[in-house]
Amino acid sequence: MDYTAVEVFDELWEKYNKKIYSYFRRQFDADTAEDLCQQTFMKVWQYLCAYCGRIQKPRPWIFAVAKNVKNDYLRTVQSKKGNYDYADIYEKEIPVEYNFDEALSIQRAVKALTDEERELLSVSRYLSSKEIGSLYGISASAARSRLQKVKGKLKDYLAEREVNI
Repeated sequence: MDYTAVEVFDELWEKYNKKIYSYFRRQFDADTAEDLCQQTFMKVWQYLCAYCGRIQKPRPWIFAVAKNVKNDYLRTVQSKKGNYDYADIYEKEIPVEYNFDEALSIQRAVKALTDEERELLSVSRYLSSKEIGSLYGISASAARSRLQKVKGKLKDYLAEREVNI
């Protein structure tokens, strides 16, 4: 059965809009997250218009598009500022249920990660290890291994500061 670009887009929007917005919201303020989400779906729309067809694996594909949009945005910010500082991103993400010292320690632990580690941790909320592997061009077991290392790094950082979450 053939689908039109509009039908495929509507299906992707319905299924992934909130997930893509959440992906960006974990890293940026609400306005930036909304803009990046819209940019992602504009790229999806452009692709569908050009190649009108079904996407074989939509979930990892759309997150790859979102990752590219995020990287383009960060390059733009970096070229304007010189160096991109993640501090403003994570200041907005202090969870209410933690006390301030714990929240600050969690924030510092996340900032201590590399860009790639933060990215991996972020996409792991939405993608399976197989999908993460597809996104990064590695096997599912390599994706799980990398994710475990990142989580271990965070756990060690917090344990050194006697933070239990």
